[in-house]
Amino acid sequence: MLAEGSVPRLVAPRIGAVKTAEGETLQADALLENEPGFLFDALVLPDGQAAVEALARDGHTMEFIKDQYRHCKTILVLGASAALLGQAGVPATLAGGKADAGLIIVPAGGLGDATAAFIKGIAMHRHPARETDPSAV
Repeated sequence: MLAEGSVPRLVAPRIGAVKTAEGETLQADALLENEPGFLFDALVLPDGQAAVEALARDGHTMEFIKDQYRHCKTILVLGASAALLGQAGVPATLAGGKADAGLIIVPAGGLGDATAAFIKGIAMHRHPARETDPSAV
């Protein structure tokens, strides 16, 4: 469920058709190159090794992830995309080792309570416990 006025967008390395692992086609309506991550309220990183490998080759992906993290936005990380966090230099926990409520990491194949946590995280708008000066990422 989206909040009133919310508009989900598919941001990708190129505008147009993007194939899912299941062979379905989604339409990307924004470019990672032109849309900085801090303009978005949250981020969902896809599962699937092929998707992760393609995104990992694009430097704009890393900047987008870093922007989302630095601006304390909610990030939902599905399965294999956890590797993108490491590549972007995003820590899996807060500086003191506590869990980051705005970073929801889900193992491959299951969502469990992640959807509810993601919605709750978006409702917070930002996760100030993540803020450091200078930025950790």
